[in-house]
Amino acid sequence: MRPDCAGKPWYAPGMMSVLLAACLIAAGASCVEAVPEACTCLSARESHGWCDTHDVGYVASIEIRSRLLYETLDAHGHQLDLGTFECASCRSAIATSGFCAEHRVGFVNGLAYFSRLTYELARGERCDAATISCAVCRKHAEGSGWCEEHRLGMIGRVAIRDRAAFEHAAAALEVLQAANREAARCEHCAMAIVTDGWCPLCRISYKNGKPLPRPAGP
Repeated sequence: MRPDCAGKPWYAPGMMSVLLAACLIAAGASCVEAVPEACTCLSARESHGWCDTHDVGYVASIEIRSRLLYETLDAHGHQLDLGTFECASCRSAIATSGFCAEHRVGFVNGLAYFSRLTYELARGERCDAATISCAVCRKHAEGSGWCEEHRLGMIGRVAIRDRAAFEHAAAALEVLQAANREAARCEHCAMAIVTDGWCPLCRISYKNGKPLPRPAGP
């Protein structure tokens, strides 16, 4: 304790307790762990969203670990200048909320969807599985399937009432499942699978979820 020139303590009364508290806070600050973000998996599964806490996304109730694949699917649609589309099939799809098979793009409520699966999901009816009274439909909501009794198809938590649209969505769901499995090996291949594209790393082209034969060498 350093005396001042009057022989009295240099600190004011009560300062020692303040200093002690400050030291304790400083010493314990490194022991305080950051509060983890709340898990959003439940809402993400319902809304085709992404849970940052567990680094996982959901599309059609499929758990997707690859952020690249999840973002490629763009399940919430994309806002574009629809006047720039020159393809006659695309322009017709824009006018009728249809799908251009040539360019693999569909349109719902002015938004563009770049896969058949996300396009059909956007046209379907999102529902809470707990409110579904039919046991068959409720089971399908955990995966996919068609209920003949109610003429209703489920792709995850989305109900599709048109049989042809459901068949398109079910086939596209199988492609997504193949891409999701492949993502563990190569995310770029997974992206190419869902877009009928080409992986520049593995040099593989895909069509309808399957690799195309490599061109014969010279």
